[in-house]
Amino acid sequence: MQYNLYFEISAIIIMATLALALRLYKVNKNRTHVLFSLLVFSIILTAFVDVLEVNSADRITRYALNFVYFLVRNVSPPLFVLYICSFIGIWHRLQGFKPMFWLVVGPYIIDFILIITNPFTGAIYTVDQNAEYARGPLMIILYVIAFYYMFLSIGILIYNRNLLDSRKNLILLIFQPLNVFTVLAQFVVPQFRIEIFGTAVLIVVMAVGVHKPEEFIDRIVGINTSTGFLQDIKRIIKSGRPATVLVFKFTNHRILRQTLGFELYSDLTRKIADKLKNMNSLTDSKAELYYLDNGTYAAVASYSKYNMMYNFGRMLSDYIKAPLNLLGMEVMLESRLCIVNCPSDIRDADSMIQFVRDFEYRIHDEDKLVIMSDVSESKEFKIRNDMNAIIARGISGHNFQMYYQPIYSVKEKKFTSAEALIRLIDEEYGFVSPAMFIPVAEQTGAIHHIGDYVIDAVCKFVSSDIFKTLDLNYVEVNLSVAQCIEADLPNKFDSILKKYGVKPSQVNLEITETAVDYDPAVTDRNISMLSSLGFNFSLDDYGTGYSNIRRVVTLPLRIVKLDKCLVDDMDNEAMWTVIRNTVNMLKRMDKKILVEGVEDERALEKFTEVGCDYIQGFIFSKPLPEREFIRFIRRANEGTENV
Repeated sequence: MQYNLYFEISAIIIMATLALALRLYKVNKNRTHVLFSLLVFSIILTAFVDVLEVNSADRITRYALNFVYFLVRNVSPPLFVLYICSFIGIWHRLQGFKPMFWLVVGPYIIDFILIITNPFTGAIYTVDQNAEYARGPLMIILYVIAFYYMFLSIGILIYNRNLLDSRKNLILLIFQPLNVFTVLAQFVVPQFRIEIFGTAVLIVVMAVGVHKPEEFIDRIVGINTSTGFLQDIKRIIKSGRPATVLVFKFTNHRILRQTLGFELYSDLTRKIADKLKNMNSLTDSKAELYYLDNGTYAAVASYSKYNMMYNFGRMLSDYIKAPLNLLGMEVMLESRLCIVNCPSDIRDADSMIQFVRDFEYRIHDEDKLVIMSDVSESKEFKIRNDMNAIIARGISGHNFQMYYQPIYSVKEKKFTSAEALIRLIDEEYGFVSPAMFIPVAEQTGAIHHIGDYVIDAVCKFVSSDIFKTLDLNYVEVNLSVAQCIEADLPNKFDSILKKYGVKPSQVNLEITETAVDYDPAVTDRNISMLSSLGFNFSLDDYGTGYSNIRRVVTLPLRIVKLDKCLVDDMDNEAMWTVIRNTVNMLKRMDKKILVEGVEDERALEKFTEVGCDYIQGFIFSKPLPEREFIRFIRRANEGTENV
């Protein structure tokens, strides 16, 4: 019989091209990718062997090639089913010789036994003395098993359809029926070798429409993207597969990005990813690695690998404690590190995704491996983990309260102003520290509601008759980064002040250099407009980070607030020289100077003598609720000549 081999040669070319493409892509060699690569390789080998077999005239050679052909060709259906199980995240149902394992592997064992015993039985095929090939009486069993795998794959996909989007599910559903159709077509017309060609075309469709490793690989870092993480976590949770997730984030990523620039920052993220790959291999965790942007990485492995993942986490914790060498520079990472088990710690995909997004605010310990199950019962963790709901309750239930900390004027020898500080008293958890809820509110956008509440409450207090009796000049209000870039901020503040009949000079707005640098164009415009309305400004936290003298010069600042860290370092001779010169410089620029965090008489005396205008700190009072603050000011200002 004359055979048309163009289809099989085309199949070899198609599959070889696909194999090369898979090789060139920088993808993690995970189980799913390995199974897909084996599927491609089995098609190449099958087509190659079939071409050799058809062109062979030697009986023994032809018999041996058919033997290899049947072994390799019949492994494709179970390989496809295994690929589906791995791709949709139900591989755990195959482990431990469970019934599902035998449903997938058992039929191929029958295939395998029939094929390896064929030299003795001739049940599958024979090759006579003239090297003529003939089908054996049990060949039909191979076709029946092929049909079995078709129905098995369809059943698995339909039963687990919620683990896959409809487009990918459809492509996988039609793979086996079309594959079986090409097998039957070749059975009917054996001279046209279209079976392997048809399978090759279907594999390409799978590669483009389903597998697509490039879709989920970060081309800079070289590991999976956040999109892949979201998809895989949803599949893990939906399938009920126990998993261990290691989450790592370096929290100073913004500063490092600004300092290093794009190229060096990319090198840093890639260097960390390479180190994670190495640790993954050393610990045999067999974890999927992901880069989730903004300095966040995740490793996801089967729960059976928990001990390996724990070692992975310990190794990573030790690694990040030391400076990283980057082109001769030493880079320090400020980081958070946590191990979470699913579903014992977190039961649904949305909660897991939300945890990963803001876990730096939920996990307080820096550079230390935290096991979620060890801390999940602590009050602090519960508060941090429930922070979004706490903030929402605070807004809807009016659980926010304004506290005020008195500010002492050295010149007038009395308290002439105060700083407004927001506090949250939750109905379930009680007092919630601003250090815990403010960062989360800034991330979620709730800070806008909180900021509106603060300015409204302060103006209401300032407009009250009782405030007028306190002889205070103004109240300081902190502006968050998010508020500084609100497009309608000046109009909003002007409207609130007019609502209560408060003068702009009675509200002093505090900003930080971080807020100013976040979006300078918008922030500068807002500050300029607010200044033209009559608002005064203070620069908060001066002395932390990278204090910018140009900002002090260009911004319409009335007051510069020296941070508490300068008070803490006042006994350092070199630092005190810096403080003294800084105060002198600011005085020459006609700025008023306030020092925060003064807690004892010695600090009060030193900063008063050096020329600071205002003192704020626990030496006088902690922040007080409104009524207590009123009593304090009335009592204190009556005897301030003795302070």
